[in-house]
Amino acid sequence: MIAAMLVSSLLYAAAVNYSALESPLSSAAYSGRFYDIFSNPAALPVMETQPGVIAIRTNMTDTFSPQGHGHPMSAVQDQRWTVDATFISKYVSLTAYYGIEYDRQSVDNPIYDIYSSLKIELNAAYAVPYFSFGVRISGGNQMVRRNRDVANFWDYVSNAWFSPFERDAGSEFFDLGVGAILDVSPFSLGVYIGKLLTLSDDGQLYFGGDVIAESTTISAALEGPRYTRGGDLMLVRPRASFSLTGLVDASTRSIEFACDLTFQFLPDADLTVGVSYLEKKHEWVQFNPSNATVNFMIRGGARGFYGILGVSFVANDFSVFSPVIGFSWIS
Repeated sequence: MIAAMLVSSLLYAAAVNYSALESPLSSAAYSGRFYDIFSNPAALPVMETQPGVIAIRTNMTDTFSPQGHGHPMSAVQDQRWTVDATFISKYVSLTAYYGIEYDRQSVDNPIYDIYSSLKIELNAAYAVPYFSFGVRISGGNQMVRRNRDVANFWDYVSNAWFSPFERDAGSEFFDLGVGAILDVSPFSLGVYIGKLLTLSDDGQLYFGGDVIAESTTISAALEGPRYTRGGDLMLVRPRASFSLTGLVDASTRSIEFACDLTFQFLPDADLTVGVSYLEKKHEWVQFNPSNATVNFMIRGGARGFYGILGVSFVANDFSVFSPVIGFSWIS
């Protein structure tokens, strides 16, 4: 019943790019931790510890370039706030995302298009020994306040929350995705197809090899065990992944090398430090750092409360960077 309601209500919903927060802690081949389900729904039934029934996350990020320094409201260039709540069971999860994005239109003047976005995502998955499979239904809506003058903090708040808005025409989407994970510790292989079925520009459901190839991610990963052979918690737990997204066209292809170390102090207290290299528009065996970012992130906490600090740099000269800060609570 929930799936039917989502499909009927989201066919005319609008899109927002929630993948802009590039995380070195994510991979379609990772499983075992709660946040892995956002990269691949197949990770849902194979979590190492079963969380409570609800999880809440919030993130803030922006992108800063040298051209923006010294101008009015230079601290707000392409700022984005997101908050999401996830209801969790063993085989099904339902996530609602809400986001505010300030899209600066002029370097010299603080003129913004301000977007308000809502996205809903339903995951369903099942697992047998060594293998899990998941399905994802997602959609959302997006409104926009165009050409807003944000000269001070009150404008910053009032234009995002209290001013009139209009529908962002032409951004409608609906996606049906599928994912799978093969886990033979310490090796795992993950596949996620984000758009097995999608909404075309003319508002019709579309199934095609071109969209499937563009939205397919293949990942391979190695991860250390959580416990020693004696049953003690491993203090240092390494993890590494290689991911390829986009199988045919270089304009939509990306590759990512990621690794992280988790320091497990207690079963419910840990600290993870991760780094990744993400290159978009990748030509086979031809690396181009001008199309790439280097991403760093620290995630730590205890008893369900976690904090995140991260930053992404343009890989060729480190002149453009995007900081991120976030918090999460898992019941």
